[in-house]
Amino acid sequence: MMVPIIRKLIDNKKCFIERVLPVEGVLSVETGISVEPFDRLGECKFSQNRIVFPKGFKPSNFKTKKRFYYTGSLLGKAGKQKFIAPCDGSLEVGNDKKYIFQEAEKRYPLLAGLWGIVKSIQKNKSVLIETQTKDLLMAACTEEFVSGELVVFPNPTDILKKYYLENFAKGIKGKIIYIGDCVGTDVVKKAFEMEASAVLAGSTDVETFNFAKSNNFAFGLISGFGNIKTPDFVYKYLSAVSYRYVFFEGEKNILRVPVRPEDIKPSKEVLPLVKEVSVGMSVLVLQEPHFGLVTAVDSVSKSSIFVRFGAEKNSIEIKRPNFFLIE
Repeated sequence: MMVPIIRKLIDNKKCFIERVLPVEGVLSVETGISVEPFDRLGECKFSQNRIVFPKGFKPSNFKTKKRFYYTGSLLGKAGKQKFIAPCDGSLEVGNDKKYIFQEAEKRYPLLAGLWGIVKSIQKNKSVLIETQTKDLLMAACTEEFVSGELVVFPNPTDILKKYYLENFAKGIKGKIIYIGDCVGTDVVKKAFEMEASAVLAGSTDVETFNFAKSNNFAFGLISGFGNIKTPDFVYKYLSAVSYRYVFFEGEKNILRVPVRPEDIKPSKEVLPLVKEVSVGMSVLVLQEPHFGLVTAVDSVSKSSIFVRFGAEKNSIEIKRPNFFLIE
């Protein structure tokens, strides 16, 4: 019996990733050189934080069009709410008469974030690097492109997910977070408010996905919509590369994980789209009441397979086409 294959992790022997400064600066590399993740490609001066205050905001000791405030200073009030400067910066009035606080410019180093060879340079702005990656193919993504440090949480219960965000991930701003097998709108909203770069999950509902999409927030589903687990081998791989700098390409439904050249297996084989199912293969079950679970094939009949879940002694029949091979 031939069955379609869902592939999740693929070796990508050659791809190009552009590393870009947020504003024009100075690049310090040349074409043809090899780089590693912590090599500095260049730097610029850049203000990373900006706050636009709500209507009714009244500044504190503000007598000119622009004033500098030190970290911890009182910026002003809106009703009973006080606003304290989170960093050194300047308060000014915009053209729309709204007050804006801008962090003082700091040096922003651009690191390579991967192993590769510099192929081309856009003066004072970006570097194109030829590299190799392990690509995680996702079922659905919002169409955003972001990069950042990968943080992998344990697969928690629904009650603990927001707790992890608030207590175990201080400073998640700019990070790409794997947050569990299935997440709801409240968790994704919290990550969005905390300025995470992206959220990854096994699955979600349409409402949560649409929230991310309408807010231009990078959100990737590894398994699909509904309540579908992340395959164990995918979770183990993400855990192994946690804290590595990764690239979320939502338009292509891909998370690219940079790897060393020696981590890519040499092969000229064209990967098949279907395979003959046999005992021991991993399958994704799409039949209730086990929808979304991944398990191994126990035995095969003419038009169905038999599998076991957990410690169950009896095999359960799963009829074609309610399962896929998963690799």
